[in-house]
Amino acid sequence: MFVAAAVALVGLTGCSLPIGAGNCTPKGATTGSAATTVNVVADSQTVGSYQPKTTTVPAGQAVTWTWQDQGNQHSVTADDGSFDSCLHPSGYTFTVTFAKAGTYAYRCSIHSQMTGTITVT
Repeated sequence: MFVAAAVALVGLTGCSLPIGAGNCTPKGATTGSAATTVNVVADSQTVGSYQPKTTTVPAGQAVTWTWQDQGNQHSVTADDGSFDSCLHPSGYTFTVTFAKAGTYAYRCSIHSQMTGTITVT
C-alpha cells in the first residue's frame, strides 16, 4: 500500500493533466496589447517558475503570461480570486489588465512553489 501511494505521488510531480482539469473556467482575462510579459517556464529546481517573479506596472497596463514549459501544464491563479488562467500547456497566453493600484499575488494552482507578484502603481 505504501509503495503504491509513493508511486502515485511521484507520478503527480510531472503533472500532465488535461487542459481545463478541475472544471476550471478562465477568469479575469482581457484583450489588447501588453507592454509587459511574464514567461511561464520550466525550472530544474522546482516544477516551473514565472520569469520575472515580480513585475511592476502602472495602473491601466496589461500583463501577458506566455507558457513556455514544454513538459508541464501550469496556471496563473490570483490569490484573491480576481483572475485565473486555468491549467494550460506550452504555447498558451493569458492577459490581464490591472486597473487599480495594489499588489496582486498569484500562483500555479497545482505547483504551490510557483509564485509571483504584480505590483500596480
